Amino acid sequence: MKTSGKVLIVIGIIIIIIGYFTTRNLNTVSAVDSHSWTININGINSIQWVMYTGFIIFMVGVCFIIGTLEQRHQRVN
Repeated sequence: MKTSGKVLIVIGIIIIIIGYFTTRNLNTVSAVDSHSWTININGINSIQWVMYTGFIIFMVGVCFIIGTLEQRHQRVN
């Protein structure tokens, strides 16, 4: 689990970086009223899905690492 956690963290970071460079800017009506109109203009594209997916994979990897911290000194027979 510890190795797979490290792999998931690296994959998540790579996907976040790819999403950062490939996701286009969201269209907004104005700087003051952007929070309510962005979703209406862009619909499903209002969320940067690639970065969101990378973050989820990253956090699953972190959970794997945290979950196996106490298993360092335990031996399973």
